[in-house]
Amino acid sequence: MIRFVLPPADPCSAARASLAKPSLHLQYLLPRTHRRHGWFSGLWSRKKKTPTSTQSPLENALSKREDKEQKLAQRLTNRTQGATIFDEEIKEQQKASEVKTSTSSPIDYSRMKEHMERALDPDPRWRVRYQKKKIMQSIRSGGKLSKQELIKQTEKELTSKSEILPTSTKKLVHLSHQIVGKTVEEAITQMRFSKKKMAREVKYQLEEARDMAIVSRGMGLGVPDGKTLAKPRTILTKDGKKVEVRDPTRLYVDQSWVTKGPYRGARIQYHSRGRMSFMWRPTTRIAIVLKEEKTRMRQHDERVAKEAKKAPWVHLPNRPVTAQRQYYSW
Repeated sequence: MIRFVLPPADPCSAARASLAKPSLHLQYLLPRTHRRHGWFSGLWSRKKKTPTSTQSPLENALSKREDKEQKLAQRLTNRTQGATIFDEEIKEQQKASEVKTSTSSPIDYSRMKEHMERALDPDPRWRVRYQKKKIMQSIRSGGKLSKQELIKQTEKELTSKSEILPTSTKKLVHLSHQIVGKTVEEAITQMRFSKKKMAREVKYQLEEARDMAIVSRGMGLGVPDGKTLAKPRTILTKDGKKVEVRDPTRLYVDQSWVTKGPYRGARIQYHSRGRMSFMWRPTTRIAIVLKEEKTRMRQHDERVAKEAKKAPWVHLPNRPVTAQRQYYSW
């Protein structure tokens, strides 16, 4: 038998190599590039002539293994070096921003007076006609505001429309009728304990409309001095129901309606005698109008004043009989 005796290695270098060397199982964690097999590459490429070495086959195998381990350790250190793992992305973004600032586009915003006027006033003739019309209306009215303009200046309202809901108008309209005329808190409570599937969507829309009314329109914030009505006032709604009002800024649902949306799909419905038809899956939206209780109080006062202005009803009014004959016409 032939025995190979390895040359004695330096113990310090061996210890250093064992500490710096990663284990071989880590090589499977690294990304591997696609490469051809040795037998496959010989068909198209010529083998490179390697210089002959005087080392033994065992020494060549050990040196190749050490080179492989050193390359693996280098690749591992290169992956984890730097302040963060996002250094390359940050550098690429910085380079892209530098290129963007350095190269100015040929199309840019103009600051010339004529161009700015054209952007702010694209149709000056229409603007002049509109201003003339408004001046003539104010002169005819003597500077007084109309009833609708006065209401818009003194009362607040908010219209909120939902996104597309996967249901039909036939199902959602019942929930829409259920919340009309109720205060926002009462309507949310009704939707909270409802068994309908779309009740949670209506509840979400009511909460969103309430938050938008408070933030964007300043509704439902109470009286500026923090005072409420001295006595709770009982009013009649347009449906004839009695409502007790303590805070005139309390929010209530004045209107609610449902509209159709685009179809979200279809399926085939099979009939007898080999016939079939499409069943379209509908969508719908719900719209909610929120107002304050002062609006309902004004409407109640107007109805009461209108009833008071009516003359007493007379069954047979005393008026002359005209366009009639003394005798029958047949």
